[in-house]
Amino acid sequence: MTSPTTTPYDLLACGLVFTDLIFHGIPDEGPAFGTEVRTPDYREVPGGIANASIAGSRLGLRVGMVADVGDDLVGQGSLARLRDEGIDTSGCLVHAGWQTPLTIVLNYAGDRTMVTAETPHPGRCVLRAASSPPARVVVAHLQPFPMPWLSSAAQRGALVIGDIGWDESGRWDLSALPDLPHCHAFTPNLTEALHYTRTTTVDEALTALSEHVRLPVVTMGADGVSALDRDTGERVHVAAVPGPVVDTGGAGDVFSAGLAAGLLARWPLVQSLRFAVLVSGLTVREPGAGTTAPTLADMRRWHADLDRGDPLVEEYAFLTEIPTHGPWSQPAP
Repeated sequence: MTSPTTTPYDLLACGLVFTDLIFHGIPDEGPAFGTEVRTPDYREVPGGIANASIAGSRLGLRVGMVADVGDDLVGQGSLARLRDEGIDTSGCLVHAGWQTPLTIVLNYAGDRTMVTAETPHPGRCVLRAASSPPARVVVAHLQPFPMPWLSSAAQRGALVIGDIGWDESGRWDLSALPDLPHCHAFTPNLTEALHYTRTTTVDEALTALSEHVRLPVVTMGADGVSALDRDTGERVHVAAVPGPVVDTGGAGDVFSAGLAAGLLARWPLVQSLRFAVLVSGLTVREPGAGTTAPTLADMRRWHADLDRGDPLVEEYAFLTEIPTHGPWSQPAP
């Protein structure tokens, strides 16, 4: 991968990109064989690591994205949408004749089901490149193979936030994530964390994960998020923000973008987590994954609309003190 810039990105998002077709308004009983279900509308949006890219850009971060994309209409449409969001996609590798992975997302009965069409990879993978564009924070989908650029980025001082999906192999082996030691933070959900650590509680999981990264963060949906700073011993739990949950697609990637902003701002851990929880919590209120992520102005409006007696007013008072372009608009000293 050739660096498209010599000025570090605030956020470099690297991983798998999909195009998502999201359907909502489906009856709770779901579609039955041999029947047709009609919905009010649908969303066609970039998915996968694109969710972190869009969320970061909407917060005012300078974002670059690195991923493999096909030259089909689906892939090129996603890249165009990302560029419209202000994201630099020049680090992406476009493969001739390859279909960009496509996921159908059906939201119903308070949950979702997905079908993904993922054709065999065409060969050269941009995630295996030796170098990457310079960045202050990297959000990366960890892979079962080494990514040399990731260790290089960490050595250059980038803070790496590693994310992971469901382990289809069923092994749940942390040693199968060769780049985990290069991560500053690791953000599995609770089910993933318990499987990987063979523990039964979030506190046990955090302790086990802290042997691998400085900042393990376990997301728990409606139960909020818990984290442990290994260097200081600080344990923090932040509650989820109350509100409707319509589409949880991309919530983890959006959370990582919010956490990246907090790290760039050098906020206390609890403030960084609250910020990330709010970014994710406002995103899931509408269908569309990362394309519904809030701006700073959206977050301030949410805060202004709270009942004055709500304890969230005090907890999120820091939103009113964030500069218009964010405290991350200038490189940290």
